[in-house]
Amino acid sequence: MWILSNLMGTSEDGNLLSTVSPTVKALLGKTGVSPIFPFSPRSPFQPRIPRTPGSPWGPTGPASPLGPGFPMGPMGPGKPIGPKGPVLPLWPSWPGGPTSPLPPFCPGGPVCPWRPFSPMGPTKPFGPCFPGGPLEP
Repeated sequence: MWILSNLMGTSEDGNLLSTVSPTVKALLGKTGVSPIFPFSPRSPFQPRIPRTPGSPWGPTGPASPLGPGFPMGPMGPGKPIGPKGPVLPLWPSWPGGPTSPLPPFCPGGPVCPWRPFSPMGPTKPFGPCFPGGPLEP
């Protein structure tokens, strides 16, 4: 503080702020803000966005129009989040659903190397490799 007081000087009434420029006064607390603590409640460095629960921007981000239990995603409000987190489907989805006679979708088609009983068989280069099988090193 010695360097700061020498830089600013003192006035006759002892008020350091009366002898400095308006910019320095604003930075040093004329407005009640400290440049040393930029995240203080009255800091000019804080964004001026409303933080009340009833505003469009709630305390943690955009509020959902359906209430606090419904998360807001890029496509609008989502499904409610239960006590165990987001609800996921119990069955994998494939054409026809879980009771369909069709097999689950495989990116490689009917000869997909990821299906254990592929028509490619164990001797094909991308066929399954079972423990003890002919392709196991």
